[in-house]
Amino acid sequence: MRNIYNLCAALILALYPLAGASAQQVTEMSIEFNKTVHDFGYIDINSGPKSYAFYFKNISKQTVIIQTVISSCGCTTPEWTKEPIKPGENGKIDVTFLNDQGAYPFDKSLTVYVTGSSRPIVLRIKGVVTQKPKSVKQQYPVKIGHLGLKKNQIDYGQAYYGSISKGAVEVVNLAGSPIKVTFTDFSKGFYINANPEVIGAGARSDLIFSIDTRAAHTWGPTVFSATPVINGKKADKSIQVKATILEDFTRMSKEELDNAPLPIFSKSSYNFGEVKAGTVVKASFDYRNVGRSDMIIRQIQYSEDGLTATYKENTSPGAASGIVSTFNTKGMSGEKNLIITIITNSPTRPIINLIISGKIIK
Repeated sequence: MRNIYNLCAALILALYPLAGASAQQVTEMSIEFNKTVHDFGYIDINSGPKSYAFYFKNISKQTVIIQTVISSCGCTTPEWTKEPIKPGENGKIDVTFLNDQGAYPFDKSLTVYVTGSSRPIVLRIKGVVTQKPKSVKQQYPVKIGHLGLKKNQIDYGQAYYGSISKGAVEVVNLAGSPIKVTFTDFSKGFYINANPEVIGAGARSDLIFSIDTRAAHTWGPTVFSATPVINGKKADKSIQVKATILEDFTRMSKEELDNAPLPIFSKSSYNFGEVKAGTVVKASFDYRNVGRSDMIIRQIQYSEDGLTATYKENTSPGAASGIVSTFNTKGMSGEKNLIITIITNSPTRPIINLIISGKIIK
């Protein structure tokens, strides 16, 4: 097995140029997928193999080739478009989960190497193999109008600032007749639509969403939302997608990483003890940039209303700075654990959480 692994690694390196002028010329992604994660949901252990097709489009100006697709597990087999794909044309990667290893949750990855892209693209399939089939309502316990969803909030994961990230939300039509699904009240930088727009009775479908991180102009953990309009009637709840927006540190060279900023805090928590409601609590968190370039605070987020902070946006190499937080306890009581989330341009510390805790009495 080790010999096979080494052979595969050598093949990848041979196919995928990583050094010299050619590597420096590759700066963008050459293909775009309809989605990068597919959730099979609950699968009966006796239902046999499950397949899904990831479709993609050549968004570059050059003809591209899928060089190879590496699966993280022998239980997942990929097949892909082998012929060259011209600009604007489409291709696909078919993946089959063999469903032959017993009842268990699974999350498998496919690493796609393609010409013209600065890094491989990772696709994922996931689901849960069960001994006993689950009902539709058990599989989709969250109800928004006639739509059934698996979760209240979909966690997209990490998105790079400046990119347009795409994903899908699987839903089911719980009504006894077809429904037409559109959306309104979009968050800034967020768009979602049903594909197809009309979903048959009892049918499953995908809601395709995109997050334009530059248009959203936000950093760190962010919740995007839109409200379904079903057969012309606006739903009373929205569909939410959470993404963590960070800089794309994968594009940085070794020299850039070596010279990156690095904030070191003297402490990461502060306990204000016991105070009366109405007291204004102040806490200071000092740090020093021990890196070799400016440390930039992109954004600060707060876990609770009434919590604010003042800070310096840029800190030079070797310089000291601090974050001074203020928390108004008016109208509050009980134990409190507050979090200040700092999003930075440091590759090793892109997100820093500072904790303020204590007890408020009336």
